[in-house]
Amino acid sequence: MKQIYILRHAKSSWDNTNLSDFDRPLSKRGINDAVKLGKFILANKIRVSNVICSNARRTKDTFDLISKDLDFSIEKVIYTDGLYYGEPYKIIEMIKNLDEKDLSVLIVGHNPTLHMLIEKLTNKFIHKFATCNLAKITSENTWKDTSFGSCELKSLTKPKEIKIEKYQN
Repeated sequence: MKQIYILRHAKSSWDNTNLSDFDRPLSKRGINDAVKLGKFILANKIRVSNVICSNARRTKDTFDLISKDLDFSIEKVIYTDGLYYGEPYKIIEMIKNLDEKDLSVLIVGHNPTLHMLIEKLTNKFIHKFATCNLAKITSENTWKDTSFGSCELKSLTKPKEIKIEKYQN
């Protein structure tokens, strides 16, 4: 079974209006949410074979904060502008090109593209895909056979619903 994890970047800061949208960093809440999500990832032993991440600063910063809990080396991430301006069908093309021996991928990007991608892959309506939300999608198909409607939405994790005290030592 193939697993596709889709992560929208954590909340970004609008404090510096001189920065371009591409260069906005995370806000304090965004940092806290990403750390919380990292603890959830660690506690649930989530592992991925591949990471495809937008080149925008807020997506890179989000992944940097969860990478140690995901046990995935930042050096192995595929960074692409295709997730910043991307369309769902272009992301599916990226997925189709994954090595079949790999069982999972994490895609870190932006709305509205990721929201549409989840709905198109699963044929399931989701009300909202907010910042730092993590969707888990599964497929019985090969990567090359990934298409609209071919997957199942297994879970949607929201930082505000994570019970942090449960994961602290």
